[in-house]
Amino acid sequence: MAKSKSEILDDFQAFMGKHGGNYKEWYVSTSSNPKMDLTKYHKIKNGDKGLFRTAESDIRSAEVAEFFTDLGAKGDSGIKDDAICVYAFKMDKHTRPNR
Repeated sequence: MAKSKSEILDDFQAFMGKHGGNYKEWYVSTSSNPKMDLTKYHKIKNGDKGLFRTAESDIRSAEVAEFFTDLGAKGDSGIKDDAICVYAFKMDKHTRPNR
């Protein structure tokens, strides 16, 4: 179910705050398939800190990503067609921040 921009921002800020709120330690981006991007491209493993949410549109997901990259998170905040999901993960030695 799609969430509003403010609901996603609240979810992400709470999650990041719980797991280390320094935005520079996080990667945030948008995707049409966040599970694949997190595991295949970014090499997220069980026990890593990450989450994703479905937004109302690709524009809203890009706005959420932009909010966090403006605060210092790494990531990709541009609008991608059909990328209605936004995801974030806490970077670690084994994760890849770029696709």
